[in-house]
Amino acid sequence: MSTQKDYAVLTAEAARIKSEMSLLDYFFRLESIGALRYEGKKGKEYFFGFDHQKTGSISIKDNENVWYDHATSEGGDIIRAVQMFEKKTFVEAIKRLSNNTDIVADGYHAFFKKNGETEYNIEILKVLDKVQHPALVNYLHSRGLELKDVDGVAKEVHWSNGTGNFFALGFVNANQGYAVRSSVYKGNLNGGGISTFTIGNHPQSIKLFEGSMDFASYRHLFPHESYNAILLNGTGNLTETLCKKVEQKSTEKGIPVHTYFDNGRDGVGGKHATQKAKNLIKSATDQSAFYAEKGFNDINDFLVAQRKPEYKIKR
Repeated sequence: MSTQKDYAVLTAEAARIKSEMSLLDYFFRLESIGALRYEGKKGKEYFFGFDHQKTGSISIKDNENVWYDHATSEGGDIIRAVQMFEKKTFVEAIKRLSNNTDIVADGYHAFFKKNGETEYNIEILKVLDKVQHPALVNYLHSRGLELKDVDGVAKEVHWSNGTGNFFALGFVNANQGYAVRSSVYKGNLNGGGISTFTIGNHPQSIKLFEGSMDFASYRHLFPHESYNAILLNGTGNLTETLCKKVEQKSTEKGIPVHTYFDNGRDGVGGKHATQKAKNLIKSATDQSAFYAEKGFNDINDFLVAQRKPEYKIKR
């Protein structure tokens, strides 16, 4: 039976969580595992939505650390968000936020609901080490990429979700799921999380990318560089825990950390992540100038524009 002392401790911890933990970070983490999509910033509010919605209904006031779903009239603080999106009780939500800085990771499957009712039944059918399907090769070409740009890092993943069969480029993540991309699909299979790869034999830096297309585009533009690559697969995965690990590895190896996050199209996720990385990782520097200063949102946009002679890389 709970005592008055237990209640006081719980209340104090709830107050700490609400004042110290970023609600916007939490929603970006939901976005990174495919639970929500990010729609941009309007005025002082950030908007998110579900796949079945034409227009996102969830708004977040970052300066107040609160959210509100205009479709359901639900809302509140970060504790209430965990209760709603991860189906936790008030006490469970507090324990979740207190003990796990990488929130959402183990609650992944609970998010895969369609219209709040039918679960997506994802089954991996086969995984090929080499990408070979003509549609995926054409997709790479449409993004200014070649097979060599994803060689050794991307797999060809085929799956079903109960309604049909699909395939895409798949990048293995830390939860042994896949961040997948194709001309018609972008998301995560069997768990979200970061992806890590070592490029070359003598890494000279740790490079942080938002996702697979930026990473592959960088390989295309700078094929001779050696580095440790971290694909966030969603800026919400840039947690404080990850930043501490990156800083530790940077210090141990004596190499810098470079970030390449989104710049335009109201890319608040990228800008938020850039500032967070610089605040939490001593050696982190923003290396987006070569595309951002020319007005491009990301590395892939810049790569595609290389077909035009007026754009050249300056290093």
